Amino acid sequence: MVIKENLLYAMGASTYMYSAGETIFSEGAWPAFYYQIIKGEAKLNNYNEEGKETIQIIIEDGQSIGESLLFMEKPYPMNAVAITECEIVKLPRKAFVNLLREDAEISYEMNKCLSQRLYFKLIMTQNLSSQSPMLKTYGTYGLSEKLCNRSETIFL
Repeated sequence: MVIKENLLYAMGASTYMYSAGETIFSEGAWPAFYYQIIKGEAKLNNYNEEGKETIQIIIEDGQSIGESLLFMEKPYPMNAVAITECEIVKLPRKAFVNLLREDAEISYEMNKCLSQRLYFKLIMTQNLSSQSPMLKTYGTYGLSEKLCNRSETIFL
């Protein structure tokens, strides 16, 4: 979801630059900001007990990072790391929550965006848990194609 930058700045946001490989937030940290990438790419990842990395998703220009966790009193279950140099707008959690309370359209679009992501994860889990290699491949590929061929980004 994309929230207009001028609105984020009006609510108290600041711009930060992250170098490639720099951590934006770490697993176990408490969510304190809404992050929106202005330019660059970042990944959400985890490491297992053997140190093997699992990339959850790659996020790019105009997308937000980890906003669903701003609604819970839980630490991040993943890391966010810049893949390329990133310019990111950070809005404090309290200001983000106030923005959603004050603007019904932005709140609705945020719920819609989070619902789409949850739907995608549920379908992916179903496809990946199938015993059929063909269904795993086709289901995952088919869903990815649908999402890649249609813009899910909301410009407010």
